[in-house]
Amino acid sequence: MSSDTQLAALLLSNQLTRLEVAPLKAREFWGLVDRTDALGIDVGVLLTDATVRAQVAEGDVSEQRLTGLLDATRAFAFEIERLGEGGITLLSALDERFPVLLRDRMQHGCPPHLFAAGATDVLLLRRLAIVTDAIDNAIEPIVQQAVAATVVAGWATVVGAPGQSGNDGGQAIDDVVLDESGACGSTPIVVAANGINRAARSPDVRKLVQQQALCLVSPFVPDTTASPATSRARDAVVQAMADRTLVVACADGTGPTWATALASVEREPASVLSFTGAGSRPGNAALVGLGAVDIEHIDTLHDHLS
Repeated sequence: MSSDTQLAALLLSNQLTRLEVAPLKAREFWGLVDRTDALGIDVGVLLTDATVRAQVAEGDVSEQRLTGLLDATRAFAFEIERLGEGGITLLSALDERFPVLLRDRMQHGCPPHLFAAGATDVLLLRRLAIVTDAIDNAIEPIVQQAVAATVVAGWATVVGAPGQSGNDGGQAIDDVVLDESGACGSTPIVVAANGINRAARSPDVRKLVQQQALCLVSPFVPDTTASPATSRARDAVVQAMADRTLVVACADGTGPTWATALASVEREPASVLSFTGAGSRPGNAALVGLGAVDIEHIDTLHDHLS
């Protein structure tokens, strides 16, 4: 992928600089990519060829809007340099490191870019997402064993953050995954529900990022505050970017874990592994009934990571 292609793609969805025209939303961006692909045109050509811009302009994505976005190269370069000084990389959806599964599964809803910090190379590995409604004394060791299984398989673990803590004082799932990954010497991928600057305010997270012991990812502008909407979007990204999703504990018919897992089962049943052993919840068996793969014993998880 040429540097012009990536630059053009980033400029088209640029939310880092203030412009007189609005950046392309996900559906607008992917619609434009579809039109350029259909014409056999590289997106990077839009940087220099006004004729091509006019050719691919459509509806609200006018030639004037495209020109306004693509002409912001200097201001955008300054912001990219500033991010780089903070150890943050902006990955275009057309970048080789961008998870292909995320593009394939979310289609026109896929974020046009991701902010990433730390060990971004792990994005090239196969990935297991681990999700759960809560962590308690029964569930925590299941999560730990799942992380260990990904290490043995040569996969990366994906988890959302900030996580939800168990009612009995157990750790949040992201904390459990980070601790177990550290013990195993592996590098997890953590997808934040807020902007990457806010997510990295935690001293522990910042240290792991600096040590390249963590890949921190966010689809949101760096200073975005977490909200129910960003949490739902985070959950969708976590499961869409993973080759497989392990649902450890899930309520039946309610809650964010159920909603996202159900969407994943409906889209690709074999991609969802539902733990039904001791400590699981009614939703786990319900997911199996809908087509998810039954993992009754966590020791068999490795059989599905190949």
